[in-house]
Amino acid sequence: MKRKWWLPLGLAIVSLITWIAFGVALAMQAERSTLLLLATVGALGLEGAIWTTAGVLGVSAFQARREIWTRLRTAFQKG
Repeated sequence: MKRKWWLPLGLAIVSLITWIAFGVALAMQAERSTLLLLATVGALGLEGAIWTTAGVLGVSAFQARREIWTRLRTAFQKG
């Protein structure tokens, strides 16, 4: 894997871990402030991953989202 992909991958992993923690906190009926904090960090991490992926691909964020979904679809269709 090329070095330029480490930042978007790291942000995506942080976002995924945060959303998992959000789900656990929701199941444990955590306080509203904790849920708000986890949701905010997860959303910002995911948005950061999309924007850095756009920067790595050299396209705008809207084009990047389309490109990311296209690559994911083709990866899962190939099986």
